[in-house]
Amino acid sequence: MSARGKVLLAAAIVLLSGCGKDYGIKPLPGMVRGKVIFRGQRPADTQGVYLIVAPHFPPHAINELYHSPNSVDTHRDTAYYEMELPYGRYEAIGLWWYGTRTRSNLADILALPLDPFQEFRPLGFELTPENPVCEINLYANWAVVDRDGAIEGTIRFDGPYPADTEATAVAAYAEVPQKPSDYIIFLRSLDFSVTGNPFRYRLPVRHGTYKYIVVFWLGKRMPLSEFRTLGFYEDPTRPGHPGRVVVGAGQTVRGIDIFARWENARP
Repeated sequence: MSARGKVLLAAAIVLLSGCGKDYGIKPLPGMVRGKVIFRGQRPADTQGVYLIVAPHFPPHAINELYHSPNSVDTHRDTAYYEMELPYGRYEAIGLWWYGTRTRSNLADILALPLDPFQEFRPLGFELTPENPVCEINLYANWAVVDRDGAIEGTIRFDGPYPADTEATAVAAYAEVPQKPSDYIIFLRSLDFSVTGNPFRYRLPVRHGTYKYIVVFWLGKRMPLSEFRTLGFYEDPTRPGHPGRVVVGAGQTVRGIDIFARWENARP
């Protein structure tokens, strides 16, 4: 379980940084382009929507991620995008939503097309001298980032934070992740502000069912891929198993408490 958690938060730190490749002045030889088709109602707190491209998925280093410098047009049902890229293979393309009220994080991926012929991994593409342009249409459902409910609870740790703590986070998932890509695909909310013991958290979420509420940790000077799972919300009737949380529209579900064990932070 901890190995899978490593992948999620490694990508989270990469994307939270807001950093991408430096294109320089010279035009790049390849290009990905297409349409963005929006569905639903644009949230009022939308600041922008940006294209992201990853040569490797999930990304493990900041300089692996390409990030468009400008937002696509979010005021139309259909917008057009294009991004120049070097020749090569890219394992994922998606859209990143930025809001005006909260700091953006990994849960704000608005679109991440999946490949049904590759076990539903993110859709990849390749740019070559023979085929320098790739066209991919992206479908963005505004409901993904229009969060009308919340999950609240208390995280209790079995001791003080280690001196080498870099970041601690709480996250909510629609499904229990089974493989590395699931930690991005099923993520619905993420908060890196976990401090103190006990810590009372509040996760804004879209109404629906959440099957995994989890606490992650990263130590200083650890590689980004070394995040650990400290604990998760357990089913009151089946201790040791993830508990299910159902959130209605406009509802805040309280009492989703998590016990976090520091022994899980070590190899």
